[in-house]
Amino acid sequence: MQENINFGSNNRQKVLHLLDDNILGNIKSLWNMESCKLSIHPQYDGCQNIIYYLINNDNEFVLRISFREDRNLEHIQAETHFIDYLHSNGAFVAYPVKSVNNSFVEPMSVGDLDVFCVLFIKANGFRLPDKNYQYREGVSIDEYFHNYGKTLGLMHKLTKNYVPINGKTIRHGLIENMEKILIPRYLPNNLNIIKNKFNNLIGETKKLPQDKDSYGLIHADFGDGNFVIDYTNGNITTFDFDDGAYCWFMYDIADAWTKGTGWAMFENSIEKRKNKMDEYFGKIMNGYFSENTVNDNWLSKLSFFIKIVEMDALISEFQSSFVNGEAVEYDEEMNYRIECIEKDIPYLGFFDKIYDHENPFCLM
Repeated sequence: MQENINFGSNNRQKVLHLLDDNILGNIKSLWNMESCKLSIHPQYDGCQNIIYYLINNDNEFVLRISFREDRNLEHIQAETHFIDYLHSNGAFVAYPVKSVNNSFVEPMSVGDLDVFCVLFIKANGFRLPDKNYQYREGVSIDEYFHNYGKTLGLMHKLTKNYVPINGKTIRHGLIENMEKILIPRYLPNNLNIIKNKFNNLIGETKKLPQDKDSYGLIHADFGDGNFVIDYTNGNITTFDFDDGAYCWFMYDIADAWTKGTGWAMFENSIEKRKNKMDEYFGKIMNGYFSENTVNDNWLSKLSFFIKIVEMDALISEFQSSFVNGEAVEYDEEMNYRIECIEKDIPYLGFFDKIYDHENPFCLM
């Protein structure tokens, strides 16, 4: 294999330019396609992978080209093995397609760079944001909330019996990765208070048990940007397991809570926002409990895991800026996050006087 891409520089345009010269012929050969049309997927411009939309004889696929330094062949093989396991056990996921080499992952050299190709069946349906958050006509949004939780619960239930490829754990631990790599590498030195807060949070996680009923391989980015809804029946199909990692199931549950704030963020009082969030989260958890269980002791740690989710989100902002060769923009939203973390304001400040419903999640 040739030299890896330098993760600290912006290589996206370089990769795209090199791929344009030879990608179509290689994909036709690797996946035995006769008539193939390939186009860059516009919705994922700027993400940390390159995504193509592909049509072959009226069959639709998504081709993902990975060029990240932190994603080697074994990492991606472990990811696709997990997705295939979920698919084989009844979960609705956008599953990978094996190549002529009987492999889900195909390494490819483009110029002096090494990339990894995975071809996925395109999920049937639409992302909710693509429909301007309009759900199925004549159907209550409650169905969506229930199915959101149900989909998450099923994945967690299946994870409990998942055996990694060759019995060897390849995907990283989410918390360990933050502690050993992400925080030291990407969190600026001028945020020492934040760094200390994060290290204390990580220290608290080390006291938590890691039994199979509470800890396993999770999606780690499960939200309406990473699944589609079949508008004929409400079924949810999940994709983008690129961030999949080992962590407590409560991480995904807390993340689901944070992703519900959009349904209540313009309410003009703390009481109204609390009522809206209780209603939303109750429906999510009813769906979740239809597939999996989580005891009250874990649910009582919701605010703690929301802090973990926010820690991950903030670090990802700095990481993304670094990868894309951009300066971090300390705008009102970034300053709001920092303020909440530094002052230990729980629930993203959503139930605190710091929050302004006319300027959601912005420090005014």
